[in-house]
Amino acid sequence: MMTNVLKEKIVNSNKLPFLQAQVLQRIYFDLFGHKKTIVEELSELTDYPTDSKILNDAIKSLTEKGFLDGNLIMGFSIPENCLDLFSKIVKKNDCKHKKYSTNILQFTTSENFMSNLFEEEQTISELNKYGTVHKWYDYLEDFPFSLIEDKIKEYKIKPNSLVVEPFAGSGTTCVSAKFFRCDSIGFDANPLMTFISEVKTTWDIDLTLYKKHVIKVATQFLEKIHDYDSIKFKKGFLENMPRKELNQWLSPALQKEVNLLKNLIDDIPDKKVKKLLLLALSKSCLESSYVSFCPGTTFYPFREKEEFWNLFTKKVLQIHNDLEKVQKHNHYGKSILINDTCLNASKYIKPNTINFIITSPPYPNDLEYTRQTRLEMYLLDFVKNMDEVQQIKKKMVKGSTKLIFKESKSEVFALKFKDVKIVSDKIYEQTKDKNWGFDYPRMVREYFGDMYLCLSEFFPLMKKNAHFLLVVGDQTVKGVYIPVCDILIEMAQKIGYRNCKKELFRMRRSTGHNVLLPEEIVIIEK
Repeated sequence: MMTNVLKEKIVNSNKLPFLQAQVLQRIYFDLFGHKKTIVEELSELTDYPTDSKILNDAIKSLTEKGFLDGNLIMGFSIPENCLDLFSKIVKKNDCKHKKYSTNILQFTTSENFMSNLFEEEQTISELNKYGTVHKWYDYLEDFPFSLIEDKIKEYKIKPNSLVVEPFAGSGTTCVSAKFFRCDSIGFDANPLMTFISEVKTTWDIDLTLYKKHVIKVATQFLEKIHDYDSIKFKKGFLENMPRKELNQWLSPALQKEVNLLKNLIDDIPDKKVKKLLLLALSKSCLESSYVSFCPGTTFYPFREKEEFWNLFTKKVLQIHNDLEKVQKHNHYGKSILINDTCLNASKYIKPNTINFIITSPPYPNDLEYTRQTRLEMYLLDFVKNMDEVQQIKKKMVKGSTKLIFKESKSEVFALKFKDVKIVSDKIYEQTKDKNWGFDYPRMVREYFGDMYLCLSEFFPLMKKNAHFLLVVGDQTVKGVYIPVCDILIEMAQKIGYRNCKKELFRMRRSTGHNVLLPEEIVIIEK
């Protein structure tokens, strides 16, 4: 049972700045017994020199707050009222003595882990509505699964029609299109998201073989994790990802668990099964990491999260059970996922072939999506250094200042539109005397320039009378309201789209300002 003192200490530890929280965990674990000196460990962990004032100030602050006694020169000890917290941290970070569930070896039915919504065979609508397959990996800005079904029915999209998703994300449109027997093509500049969407739309899996590999991998993991430090494994993402950034995302113990499992999965010869388990690994790693999306990227080392191995167990069982359900039906559409910007769609799609487009593009809200997927991009070997990350960022629609480069030049297309210039000028007036925000006006111009190019790219690829739906929200930047939907409609009309309109989807609160912003569906027709 958790004591009141421990509860108080955990609450206080959750309020520590990230660097202090990292240092405290490392010192506590080193006091439990480790090879290197604490000074070397802290320097390696934080990427600060051993004599760094920042590092030493963090340690000093921890002693002043009562989490530590002592100093780097004389050594440390644990205050008596922190012994329970010390024990909790050590237990969480000690792979050698940690207990891992063996449930996965039984390949137990889903009743032990999640409630079944239906006892009998489910209809396609039920599968889609309740997130079958969709929930293997969902994304922060995903729209509801049911929306795609509703729109396919509303616009009378027939089986074998071609549905296109210019910003595939985690594959919501492509999965739903597949359910309702439509063929789909999805684009995403981020190779991780392309991979996720591809895996989520691949259902012809040999489930007997899947079980066999899951049990084999799990058996090896449970045998080797307690001896991790004495076994040689490929380091992969542990070496490629910048050390300071890696330690922001994952605890030392989680790094070992994830790297061991990644090594074991990489040895699976069947490519489809391997990709399924890599998806499970990726999502489980993310959910057990320090990260919190709110809406930016923040890290909380002491926030309680479910154990990685338990999450992985649930995920592989969920995937198996979902595949059992979908394989009872055998009439699905075909899906193609393309790792490229949708601005190159004409390289892959013939003119006058698209029946329907539905997407939720990035918003001009300064969210940089490779930041949210950085860990997994390194983990699954899509990038090996920051130069490769930069190349991906250059292909993305510029809804963030961090996606703008010297060669970015889409703004020339946006400045044809009066409202873009008005908004850009207003933001400039708000930021011209500040030390921040100087690139927000350009972000807005580049964003709308990219969206103009997107709308232009797809116009000749669509069949006559085909519809293009964009779920998008108005924004505020530095107090300036951006009528995103109205500007997109004006652009569409300029390109030649007909019957352009919008319908309210939902209202949401701006994270930067206390105002409600409409999220709407922009509807344009060729």
